[in-house]
Amino acid sequence: MKQFQSVMTYGHAFEAAKQHAREQFPKESCGVIVDGVYVALENIAPDPLTHFEVNPAAYLKATTGKTVNCLVHSHPDGPFFPSALDMQTQIAMNVPWAIIAVDEDRIGEPVVWGDPLPPAPIIGREFMHGVHDCLSLIRDHFRLGREELAKQDIAWPHDPIPFADCPRDDGWWETDKNLYSDNFEKWGFRVVSDPQPGDIFLCSVGRTPKLNHGGVLLNNSLICHHLPMRLSRREPAGLWGRQAKLWIRHHAA
Repeated sequence: MKQFQSVMTYGHAFEAAKQHAREQFPKESCGVIVDGVYVALENIAPDPLTHFEVNPAAYLKATTGKTVNCLVHSHPDGPFFPSALDMQTQIAMNVPWAIIAVDEDRIGEPVVWGDPLPPAPIIGREFMHGVHDCLSLIRDHFRLGREELAKQDIAWPHDPIPFADCPRDDGWWETDKNLYSDNFEKWGFRVVSDPQPGDIFLCSVGRTPKLNHGGVLLNNSLICHHLPMRLSRREPAGLWGRQAKLWIRHHAA
């Protein structure tokens, strides 16, 4: 498969995908952008009002011998961010995905995500659960590494250390899920008591006792993290260091 490009360069294809989403409302639309062109596909899900499913033969016909730039589907009446199932399937396919939120009156711009895409700039991201949240910010520090982060004026001690994304629904902390507690050892991290640059802090925000927020220690005075309804940012480490319930370090660090 050819090298992925930034899918947001395919403006005409996304306009076609938006038109398809409008035509299919209130059903979920689905299609694929191949070689920069949007190909509409039939949604064969048993309940197309809430799910989408693509005929494998139709998908192969549309994509064989071509570069798959992005798989696109709509979310009638929202939300504009991916579900855990969306994330799980995107990871399995290893191609970028896009969501178009649409209702009776409005249609949103595509929300595009997936590890094949280059990460957004670390500082100043708008929060979007599952796309640009605290876990994605942490992962991007580790998968970019010191040289790439230095280009963004971010001092980071590690070479690239990628670890797997974790599909997650918004509000997971109000269920029986424990995103960080259940997974940090699988990702290659261990608990430490002597925080140093390149470590991750985990804490609880809101009314839950669960570890539902995290960030990274850049140096002895700064952390970087991303909270809902705020842009990703660097902040003094003292406050968040005092709130940290756990510090973890990757075994390769």
